[in-house]
Amino acid sequence: MLELIKRNTPRIADQFILKTIESDNGYDCYEIYAEDKKVVLAGNCVLSQAMAYYDYLNRFHGVVITSGDYDISTLSSAPLPEEKICRTVKKKIRAMTSYEKFSLEGNFWGFDRWEKEIDFMAMHGINRALQPVGFDGVLFRMLTDIGMPEKFCLEFSSGPAFLMNQLTGNIMGTNSVNSKEYLDRKITVGKLISDRERSLGIEPIFPAALPSVPFSMRRKYIKMDIFKAPMWYNFPPIFFIRPKNAFYSIFNKKFLTIQREALGETHSYIFEGIYESDKKGYNSHLADLGKALEEMLGEFDEDAVCYMHTSSVNADFFKECKGERYIFLDDCGMAKSSNILDGKNYITEISGNRYGRTGIYGNVQKICDDPFADSPLGGALAFDTFDINPVFCAAALEALTSDGGFDRDEFVRDFCRKRYKTDAFGDDIISLIDLCGSDECCGSIICARPCTNVKHTAPFDTMERSYDFHKLYDIAKSILGSDAKKIDAMRADLQSIVRQFLSDLAYPVYLRATEFFREKNVRNFEQASNLFLEICEDIDRLLRTREETNFCTKYVEAQELGNGKEEKEALQVNYLLLHTIWGPFDHSILYDTVWNEWGGLVKDYYEARWHMYYRSLAAYFDNPKKLKDNSKKQPLDRNEYNGSYQAKRLALFENNFLENYIPRKTGIGEEDTLKVAEELLEKYSEVYTQF
Repeated sequence: MLELIKRNTPRIADQFILKTIESDNGYDCYEIYAEDKKVVLAGNCVLSQAMAYYDYLNRFHGVVITSGDYDISTLSSAPLPEEKICRTVKKKIRAMTSYEKFSLEGNFWGFDRWEKEIDFMAMHGINRALQPVGFDGVLFRMLTDIGMPEKFCLEFSSGPAFLMNQLTGNIMGTNSVNSKEYLDRKITVGKLISDRERSLGIEPIFPAALPSVPFSMRRKYIKMDIFKAPMWYNFPPIFFIRPKNAFYSIFNKKFLTIQREALGETHSYIFEGIYESDKKGYNSHLADLGKALEEMLGEFDEDAVCYMHTSSVNADFFKECKGERYIFLDDCGMAKSSNILDGKNYITEISGNRYGRTGIYGNVQKICDDPFADSPLGGALAFDTFDINPVFCAAALEALTSDGGFDRDEFVRDFCRKRYKTDAFGDDIISLIDLCGSDECCGSIICARPCTNVKHTAPFDTMERSYDFHKLYDIAKSILGSDAKKIDAMRADLQSIVRQFLSDLAYPVYLRATEFFREKNVRNFEQASNLFLEICEDIDRLLRTREETNFCTKYVEAQELGNGKEEKEALQVNYLLLHTIWGPFDHSILYDTVWNEWGGLVKDYYEARWHMYYRSLAAYFDNPKKLKDNSKKQPLDRNEYNGSYQAKRLALFENNFLENYIPRKTGIGEEDTLKVAEELLEKYSEVYTQF
C-alpha cells in the first residue's frame, strides 16, 4: 500500500501512517484521522487502506479520478483531518467485469498503464476484477503441451482486438499476431497484473474453461466428442467439446493448471462460452454445461467460484447442476423479471460506455438511486471505458461502495466543485445530465456508413435523439462565458460538449442533403452536403487540440507493444480493424461497431467516406431512383457490407485505408481548445437554428 501512495503522490508519501483495524462485522471498513502531525489511514485490509487514501484525497484535495488515465503526482501538502472519519462498505463483492474493455484498451496496454489502472480500481474499492491478459499465451502453451503443431497453435489464438470474442465463445483464430515471443510477453504482463492486484486485495477473475477447441483435435483424440457451434456474424464457425464427454474435464483442468502456473492463484473464475451464441436447439447443451462446469471446477479448486452472465443462461442450465459455485452477474434484470435466480447467488451488473463510443450519455439518476439495492452480495460494473462522461462514471464508482442511494444534484455539484475547482459549472452540468440522460448512446451520422437511408451507425443503436440538441449550444456558451473555464478538466469536457453539439447538428444536415438529392435540387444539395463535410472538418480540428482525443495517439501506443516489424504490423491491423470493419474483410456484419469521433479518424476515414459517397451521387441526379445504395437483405437492420454497388465502392476505400493508413502527428495540440470551441460556436450560431 505504501508503494501505491509513493507512485501516486510522491511528494507527500511520508505524511501518511498505515494501520490495520478489525473489520466491521465482516465488512470492509476504514478510518482517517490525525496522529503525530501525520494522516493515519487505517483499514481492515490493504484495499480498505487504499479506499481511505482516495477518500482523503477527495475530501482534502478535491481529487476526482474517473479513469485509470490520471496524474495526481503534483500534490504537495497533506492537511490534517480535524475529526476522525469512519466508513463501512457493506457490499462484499465489488467487481469490474467488462470483456470489451480488454479488446478496446487493456490488450493494447503495457504494464506501466496497467499499474495505474490497478491503482484506480484499488482506490475505488474494487475487490474482484476480470483479468484475461495472458489467456492467449496460456492457450498456446496448453495446445503445444498436448502435441499440436506450434504454427497451428499460434494461429488459433486471436489477436488482441478479437481475443475477448474468442473467450466469449464466438470466434477463434481471428487476426492472430503469430509470434511466440509476443504471447510470452503477454503472459509476463498478465502475471505482473495478477500479482499486483492480489497484493492490493483485488482477486483476479480468470477464464474458467476453454470456450472452444480446434476441430483437428479429433484426429489425435478419437473419442473426443466435438460439435460445431452456430456461425457468429459471418465469422468462421467454432467447435466445442460436449460437456458430457470425459475430455471436457480432462482438457479444462489441464488448461486451468497451466493458467495457474503462468498467472498465479485465484479462486474466482468466469465463463462466457455461450455468450451471444444462438441458444435455440441447444437447451440440452446448456443443461449439460451447467453441471459439467461446476463439477470440473470443484475438482480442480474446492474453493472455486464461477461468475456467469444471466443473459447467457436459461432454466435448462439449472436442471442438472446445484448452482452452488456460481455467482450470476445479473446484466438483464432477471432477478426482477423471473424467479429463476431464487436461491441462487447473484449480483447486479450495470454497463456503461458501450464499446467506448464517444457520445455523451448515461442515466446518472438511475445510478444514484442505488441499482445494487436488490443484490445484497454486492455489484459489478461492466464499463467498456471510463474516459467518457466523467460524472456518469464517478456516480457508478460511488454507487458500488455506497450504503444506499444518494442525492443526484448534491453529488453532481460536489463533483463539479472538485473536478473544476469552482462552483461555476454545477448548474450547467446538471442541465447536461438532464438533457443527455439516456441509458444507451445514440448513433453518429458522421461515423455511419454512407447511404440515403441511414438507420444505425452500429448494430442496435438509433439515429434519433431523445433530447433537443439545440440546448447543447446554450450549455457550451454558458461555460465559455465563465472566468473559470481554463481548468484543464473543464477544457476537456467543453471539447466533448461542443463535439456532441456539432455531431448532432450533422444529422439534420444529412437529412436535408438527402431530401435535396431526391428532389434533384443540385444547388441546395451541394450546399447541404458541403456543410456536412465542413462540420466533419471542424469536429476533427476541435479534437486535434488535445492529444488524448486523437486516433493517431492511441494507434501509435498500440503498435508499440510489438517487437519487430511483423508484430507491429499485426497489432496495427488489429487496432485498425477494431475501429473500422470489425469483422471478415469481405462480408462484415458488425462494421462500425466500435465507432469513435476521434481526431484523425473523423477526417481520414469517416469524412473521406462521406466525401467519396456524395461525389458519387452526381451520376444519379438525372434519375435519383436509379441509385441502389440500400441492400435487399438487412442484417441487424443495416445494409449488407457488399450488398450494393455503392457498398462495394465503400469497401474498396475501407480496405485501402487499412492497408495504407499513416498516422498524422502534425497539428495535434497546436491550437487552443477554448479558442477553437469559441470560434466554432460563433461560426454555427445562426446555422444550427435552421435545423
